[in-house]
Order: sequence, then C-alpha cells, then structure tokens
Amino acid sequence: MKTWIAAALAALITLPVHAADAGAVRVEPIAFTTSADSVQRKQSIKGDQTAEYKLNAKAGQMLTVDFKPSNTSAYFNITAKGADYALFNGSIMGNHFLGTLPSDGEYTVQVYLMRNAARRNEVANYDLSLRLVNGDTTLQKPFDQTLELQGIAFHVSTEQVGDKPTLRIAPKGLEIDNTVIIQALSGDVVRAEVADLNNDGSPELYVFTRSPGRGMPGELIAYSANNKKSLSEIYLPPVSDNPKTAEGYQGEDSFAVVENTLVQRFPVYDSADAGAGRTGKMRQVQYKLVAGEAGWILREDKVTEF
Repeated sequence: MKTWIAAALAALITLPVHAADAGAVRVEPIAFTTSADSVQRKQSIKGDQTAEYKLNAKAGQMLTVDFKPSNTSAYFNITAKGADYALFNGSIMGNHFLGTLPSDGEYTVQVYLMRNAARRNEVANYDLSLRLVNGDTTLQKPFDQTLELQGIAFHVSTEQVGDKPTLRIAPKGLEIDNTVIIQALSGDVVRAEVADLNNDGSPELYVFTRSPGRGMPGELIAYSANNKKSLSEIYLPPVSDNPKTAEGYQGEDSFAVVENTLVQRFPVYDSADAGAGRTGKMRQVQYKLVAGEAGWILREDKVTEF
C-alpha cells in the first residue's frame, strides 16, 4: 500500500471533479435555513450511478459532511462550481469532512462508487448528513471513539470539567504506562486517527480540533506509543515557523492522515491583516514524523497550493 503514497497525495490535489465513470446522475438541491442548518439523507446508488447534492454557501461558512455507506467502495467528493478539481476527495481523506469554505458560490457533494465496484454493478446504501453554519457558530458536541492499531487501543472522549471542555485519552495495551491523559481543549474535536507514520511498529494517535471563526487555528494533539511501552507527545511546529508557508494564513486549518504523512489544509487570504479577503485558494502542508532531541516532531516536507 505504501508504494502508491506519492500517487495518492498527488490525487489529493489533482483529482478531477468526477471520480466515477459517467453514468446516471441524481441531482438534488439542498436548502438550509436559519431554523434548519442540517439535513439528512438515507439513499442508495448502484453501479455507475452518482448522487449530487448541491448547496449554496458563502466564504467563511463551515460545512460538515458525515457519510456512512454500506459498501466500503462508496465515497463522496466536494467540489466548488467552476473548479477543475475536488476540494475534498473521500477515497483518500475518509468519510468525514469539516472545513471552512473558501469562496461564495455553489458546492456539490457527490456520492459515487469506485470504478471497480461500479463495473461490478454493486449497490451502496448510505446515510448522508450535511450541516452548514456560520463561522461564529459553536459546533461543540461530545466526542467518544475508540481506535486501535498494532495491539494498542486509545479511548478518546471529551467532557466538561467545570466550565472547561476537556480531552480524555485512555490508552490500553502499553507494556509500562497506561495512565489516562487529560488536557484542556481550546476548540472542538472533529476527528481522531491512529497511524504509524514512521513505520516503527508502534502506533501514534492524532486528535484534530477546530475553533469556529476567522483567525482561529486548528489544533493537533498527538501522542506516540514509544516501542508500545508508554506515550510521549508529538510536536507540530506552528505555521509561522516558515514565513513563506505562513503568507496569507489566518487559521481555519483542517488535518488528516494520508498514508505515512500528516496533511494540513487551510484557506489562503490576501495577507495576514484582519481585513484581508480570501484568494479562493487552499494551501496544503505535508509533514513527516521524525525523531527530535527530546521527542517526536512533525517536520514540514512539502507545500502545495490549489
């Protein structure tokens, strides 16, 4: 699987809007109102059929998409009207999206089957949830998920301690220290993933958070299971460490694990000034996990813009 990492990462940037072969297309307009900012659909596709859900949004609004298919070959993409390439590619990034939309206009959430499954005329039943809110709307919801890799499990949950949101990480299976980690949160936990980015046979846990609103950075909370014995924190340098990468940066980050790389995405503004406008572009930073003097560091590996 690792042999196609370069191709997969390239596809994250250059995948054409339509991932499936041309076939029957079901188009459904989605309208959000101030009293109903979310919609759910329980539908299905078969073979080379696709479903397209079209919605109008403004720059800075936050879109959440949750996709639960019965067929593991079913995915969704997100594209902006007039764009040549997908803003989000589900076959690489998974079945959950939460991000700030870069420009005003029409967006399409396209549900499809991968080509091999489509050619076998397979069926995919799915539950699709869409939510669109303004950037200043609070999205905090309890998070509770258990992830496991290489015999090590992590129970990741959020709770209110007093009036402060708190992250709780309970490891299981470590040889020496399975102490629960508790730390304060400055944003909402939007997803968590386990991976082995440095291929050392011991997993890492990556927890991604977001604070709604312009200028609010995403946050990564990450730990490595050192030789499956105990946890140590992974350090992600701030974007400002690289002045070129930081040009036009105003937060609104999203993160994902893609093979042996951590990917960070954010919209690009004309400048770092508070009144600057969006350029309509997204910047993507890829990081490799390397050993530092006192622990693990995510080191910038490649920067692209689209």
